[in-house]
Amino acid sequence: MYKFSRKIYVGNHVYEMWFGLTSKSQDRHSNFTLYLLTEGPNNQFSYAEKIESGFFAKADAERYAIRYAKELIRNKIAQENTAAPSEPVDDSVFDE
Repeated sequence: MYKFSRKIYVGNHVYEMWFGLTSKSQDRHSNFTLYLLTEGPNNQFSYAEKIESGFFAKADAERYAIRYAKELIRNKIAQENTAAPSEPVDDSVFDE
């Protein structure tokens, strides 16, 4: 597996993400599969999660990885911003 990292810029923040690519060749045509690595490549607990397959060029897979990561980060930020703040617990209810 070819492993590579990319710095993803979203707003004022920079995130480093690791990806992996595998290639299968048939009749001189490559078919790349893209993976998202959960940790760096040297971490023993790193897991490769399949993102997409069917890329004919390595550069196309790398561009898709960046778009995928940006969308993933934006969705996570939006989810955190829309989460309802936790309300304080009224302990007087339990004093009876």
